[in-house]
Amino acid sequence: MPPIIDSHMGMPGGAPGGGTIPLATLIDYIVQRTYHELTVLSELLPRKTDMERKVEIVQFASRTRQLFIRLLALVKWASSATKVDKCSEICSFLENQSMWFVETADMLAKMARETLVNARLPTFSLPCAIDVLTLGTYPRLPSCIRDKIVPPDAITSAEKRQTLQRLTQVIQYRLVATDLPQQMRKLKVENGRVKFHVEHEFEATLTLMGDSPKIPWRLLDISLLVEDPETGDGKSLVHSLQINYIHQLVQSRLMDNERPLHDLYRVLHTFCLSLQLEVLHSQTQRLIKDRMGDSICVEKYDIGKCLSVSYWRDPTRREKSQEALLFRLSVHVAEDDDGRPLQISHFPSMSVEESSRVGLAIKSNHLSMERLLIQTIEVRGLVKLKDLAKDLQKFTEGACEIRDLPNALHVPLLEPSMESEKLRVMVDCQRGNLLASIPAAKDVQEVEDLEDALNGDRKSLDRLIRNLRLRLCVMRCEKSAQYLPTTCQKHLSFINLTNHPLEKISKSRLYIRVPKQSTFYLVVELLEGDTTVNYKYYLLDTTQCTVDGSEIDISDDPCSKLYLKAGRLIPLDVYSFIHGPFTKIYDEQEQSNIESKRRKRKIMLGELREPPVKKTKGHPYFSPELAYILASCEERIPLVNLGLEFEKNGVVHTGVQADCEGTCFCLSLLSMPDVEGLGEGMCDMVKKVLLSIKVRILSKPMRNWIVEFLFSKPPLESSNRKEQGPVQRVHIMMELNIDNLKKVVKDILDEWAGICHLYSIVHDFAEMYTDVRTELGSTVDIYSYDYRKLSMLYGPNRTSLINIQWKGDAKQFNVTLGTVGSSTTVNPHTILLSQFQRELNHTRSLAQICQVLHETWAPMSSINKLSMSLVQAAATNVKQPMQSFTVIPQSTTHVRIAFRNISCIDVHFRSNKIVSVRDGAYSLFDNSKAVDGFSPTSMFKHFLNKYVDDAITGRHTHRMSTTEDDNPPSPMDSIDIFSLSSQPPSTGSPASRQRETGLRFPMTPPSNPHTPASPSAARISGVTPSPSTALIGTPSPSTLLNVGSPGNPQLHVPSPGSSAFVPAPSPQSLGIHMQSPASGFMGPQGLDVGSPFTSASLAMPSPVQRNWPNSPSVSGPSPASRHTAHSPGNPALHSPQTQVKDGDHSKSTEFLPKHLGNFRDEINSLLSHTTRMLPQRAWAASIPTLLSHDAFDTLLTPNRSQSLPYTISSSPLERFLGSVYLRRNLPRLIQSESLTPMRSTDPNIISFKVETLQFHVSFSNNLQSLHMNVQSVPEHRDQWSMEVLNIIQQYFDSKVACPPYKVNALRAFCRILETPIRILKDCVQLMRLELMGPNQSSGMKWSMQWCLTVPPQAAFVAPAGTAAVAKNKQIKMLLMIQFTRIQPPSGQEPQSIIVPLLYDISANTIQHMDPVRGQPQTPAYMAVSQLLQNFYHAQSAECILYPAVQHIMTNLNL
Repeated sequence: MPPIIDSHMGMPGGAPGGGTIPLATLIDYIVQRTYHELTVLSELLPRKTDMERKVEIVQFASRTRQLFIRLLALVKWASSATKVDKCSEICSFLENQSMWFVETADMLAKMARETLVNARLPTFSLPCAIDVLTLGTYPRLPSCIRDKIVPPDAITSAEKRQTLQRLTQVIQYRLVATDLPQQMRKLKVENGRVKFHVEHEFEATLTLMGDSPKIPWRLLDISLLVEDPETGDGKSLVHSLQINYIHQLVQSRLMDNERPLHDLYRVLHTFCLSLQLEVLHSQTQRLIKDRMGDSICVEKYDIGKCLSVSYWRDPTRREKSQEALLFRLSVHVAEDDDGRPLQISHFPSMSVEESSRVGLAIKSNHLSMERLLIQTIEVRGLVKLKDLAKDLQKFTEGACEIRDLPNALHVPLLEPSMESEKLRVMVDCQRGNLLASIPAAKDVQEVEDLEDALNGDRKSLDRLIRNLRLRLCVMRCEKSAQYLPTTCQKHLSFINLTNHPLEKISKSRLYIRVPKQSTFYLVVELLEGDTTVNYKYYLLDTTQCTVDGSEIDISDDPCSKLYLKAGRLIPLDVYSFIHGPFTKIYDEQEQSNIESKRRKRKIMLGELREPPVKKTKGHPYFSPELAYILASCEERIPLVNLGLEFEKNGVVHTGVQADCEGTCFCLSLLSMPDVEGLGEGMCDMVKKVLLSIKVRILSKPMRNWIVEFLFSKPPLESSNRKEQGPVQRVHIMMELNIDNLKKVVKDILDEWAGICHLYSIVHDFAEMYTDVRTELGSTVDIYSYDYRKLSMLYGPNRTSLINIQWKGDAKQFNVTLGTVGSSTTVNPHTILLSQFQRELNHTRSLAQICQVLHETWAPMSSINKLSMSLVQAAATNVKQPMQSFTVIPQSTTHVRIAFRNISCIDVHFRSNKIVSVRDGAYSLFDNSKAVDGFSPTSMFKHFLNKYVDDAITGRHTHRMSTTEDDNPPSPMDSIDIFSLSSQPPSTGSPASRQRETGLRFPMTPPSNPHTPASPSAARISGVTPSPSTALIGTPSPSTLLNVGSPGNPQLHVPSPGSSAFVPAPSPQSLGIHMQSPASGFMGPQGLDVGSPFTSASLAMPSPVQRNWPNSPSVSGPSPASRHTAHSPGNPALHSPQTQVKDGDHSKSTEFLPKHLGNFRDEINSLLSHTTRMLPQRAWAASIPTLLSHDAFDTLLTPNRSQSLPYTISSSPLERFLGSVYLRRNLPRLIQSESLTPMRSTDPNIISFKVETLQFHVSFSNNLQSLHMNVQSVPEHRDQWSMEVLNIIQQYFDSKVACPPYKVNALRAFCRILETPIRILKDCVQLMRLELMGPNQSSGMKWSMQWCLTVPPQAAFVAPAGTAAVAKNKQIKMLLMIQFTRIQPPSGQEPQSIIVPLLYDISANTIQHMDPVRGQPQTPAYMAVSQLLQNFYHAQSAECILYPAVQHIMTNLNL
């Protein structure tokens, strides 16, 4: 281990034995040494034998053990080291004191023995001291010393000025009397000296030492002004020793010389010229070394005389010509005149003008060999370019120009041409070669060939320039193609070029694919001229194929069709393209020869001033001819193909033409075919209003077909501003796909068919809409009609919208519904969308659709107010949600409303704001049978009678008693009743009976009068209907089949799960012609409310022989004939709708004729009994009840009834059906929950009892809620007070029999009632706390609410919706209570928790139910559990349920 050197060792003040070291550092050193030895041992041991390894390990262990033993001893000794340190410090201090004493004694002894022995003191100089002290000076110093050291006094400034002025006068005199060199005339005399300045050479300063004329000039200073501006960096070029030598040489020449100043100039000027040549030579050497290389060479250099440099030394041309070596530049000294600067001479010699541009002499102000060479090369190159311009001018029309820097010859090969297209010829500065280039054509072989010809043999120059011109034209076409969405190629892989016209055209050609066309190419042929290039264009049709020429390839390999087969080659006339209508590419104006001569004559005579030539606008790179031809082919080819496809379908067109505005090409269609399904007359009417049809192509933003139909003014005037005016434009956009033109033509013909079909129904509707008598104008507004789609507004505020459009693929009208404006709800008829569409396609009558929309808007708006949300756990199965209301449309005037899949209501919409409502659970053919899946609704007839409005339905003759609801009707013949009329019975067809009803709303055009339900009689006015026909003309419940009833003509009774309860087609679509809703259904007489089945002569004809021809019939007996004996009675005698006064009975028979007065008296006697409310029979609700729209809206509009104990908003119908739903499930719950049922004399009351109480559940007076009457059992009457019983009644009414009407809530309430009396009393107290709500005593912190069903927050206990009250064999009872903070902090929501309580009935203890495994214990759970554990109640027989809950409400803190 290397030795350890520490900074702590050897510190002063340490122990005499050595320095100190910290114990931690020592331990660290020992550990490092041990680790080092162990590492070395691990590396060396594997190489040794086993015995050697053992020896080494033992030695290492012994050595390490001894080291750590010493360390241990040192550590133990360190515990007493403080005392030792103190002693060591004391000893050290004493030793230092002793050493200082010994050293002091030694020094004193040495002084006494050696130093003081030889010490002496000199004698004192008293006179000098006296002088200095008394006089302050030393006058005795010898004068020689003063003369040698102290300088003499200087002359004064005035003497200096006088002397220098005198000396300046002497110098001026000498200069005037002396002959000065011409170059030294620039001088300056001042301060007794003269300074001669020769620019860029030297500067000399001289003076005179006296005024004698023979005193020579004295040279004071020399400054050389020659510099190297490129590499000198401001440093002097001459060493100081050289300057001194020159100084001495010049001074010697000034002595004894007649012309001293001439010799001075000659010497210095010669030296400066030599120095300048040296500078130029050094610059040349640097140029050769750094940049120029072997392009220049120093041919000769005589120091101080001449420098000769050759340039344009091209080694590649030495063998061809020695002329390259003859270009030399020589810089030399003028031999005839020593005073001239360095001279320049050229070889070969230059002209005077050229030499003057370079310079005849070197300018000493800026010595630069590089500048001199550049100037020389520039002049030489310019001469070369001028000679070349004369040779090239004959090959081009434009002028050849020499410009730019460096000089370049610009040769325009095309006219016009851009600068980048011109041929540029320059001279290579280093080699002297001619460099040819075209900026727009880089790396082009033609340019390289032309450059070789310029530098060599120029015999082929004409051919090369022609090739280059063609190349530029090809590049122009390629550049033009780059601006267009296409590709340009020089060659294509054709397989059939042999004997094809493509072989006959020039090889200089291009193939440009027509945009958006994959098989068409534009071939551009370039033909050579003298100085121009001509273009020819061809259109080539190609086909993709394989290498063997097969056009059909089933392989998926994309490389299999890389070849093309050339087809037709069509030459294009360029003039016809660019000079056609609306085609203006160039602005030139052609003039005849006579006009041109006249113009020249006027200009020559001065009568006309020639205007400045206007340059042609445009980019020479971009060829407008090529672009326009490509665009024309792109637009024309699809239109031509489309025209061919139209011809195949029998459509005549004009061919491709330019549009009237010149914006694009279009294809005008002259005639359209007749439409299938429409008469020829209707098609001719549409063709008369059609003005034109044009097909165009829209390119942006996407490529589409634009088909424009131009019509005259439509028959219906809409409120849309765009549709106002004498003409109507219809634009149709289709995707442009050349490969599928058949589909495009089919779509256009389908659009034409749709326009014709829509026009056919609009044309019929327009006649009725404009007729004031129909009042259709006040019913609907025409929102928009653009021949393709009809949009109408209806409703009170005209916010509902209906759109009608023909769909060609489905061959029928498509109806969509929506809203406009400030509509707060959706369109109420959205549910009936499919029914309206089916009816419109069947009847093709817009008037009927509009009338039905108008009459049914209000009731459908009311139906849309029903809650159609899902109710979770409403039934026993808590996992299956149930929908509150489900609307099942049957036809446009008939819907079914299902409530929770249990109850069903049939709703028929009638005219005069009347709605017919019946229980839809009854079969239409047998009132004793119910429809599968639905249950009859009890009390439904009585509930509906509460909403009957006599002011609306009073004109309908019906019975005012419900007596027959208890007893079945007698089987009297309905014909006797229906035949009661002042006129003989009608034996004609139903059409004649229809005419007797006197309909107000003619909804369809006249039709065959022998057809049933023909509305032709609707136009006959002034016929007073008889009462009997008024009753018969309106359908009874049996005629519900007329409007899409689930029952079919074969009397099939549908199941609720079958297709009968989904929107079904109307009977007319089944081949049975029914009455139109606009006639019998919408008649002014309303609806017959008698028997559920109608006469056999109405909607359901029997196979009996009819009295009118062409009467439709179906097989099977008539429903009316089959069920006559079982009918509840005729409508005049058995309508249990409302109760009237006795005095009104006579009015009910006023419709009878006078000759049947006895019969009238008999009927009055039957109706004169005392009215009473009797229990309704099951079949009573099957008879329709008439309601006004207002009453129907009141029935279905959600509200908060003031008479109900709860404040939940719901509709009266929902409250009634919900109450019926709970009442229907109550008997089953009584049986399943071990309650004791009781017999009741009233079938509308359900009675049961428990141990001490008996309960009677019945409907309230308004039939919108259930009411529970609680009474004590006579034996236990003293145990219950009336207040407690009222609490139970009130809790049932407000918390159990309330929305959302859950069966499990009722189940939980029944479980509460069957508890023992002591527990039931506490439960009643809890009910009282809940009914009190937050208005409890001031000591309560929380309010409580009893959860009858498991809430979602407590789903870990049981599935959500399960009954939240459970008992286990009278042992334990589970209940859930929700606690809510009464006074939460401001700005926060009230805190709410749900607590499941487990009450032990036998032990009379209560606890918080333990959470399920894995459920975390919340702070609320911990707090409630702690309260219940600390809750102490004295052992008694009383139940602790109520005190425990009260304790929680009072003391719970979270």
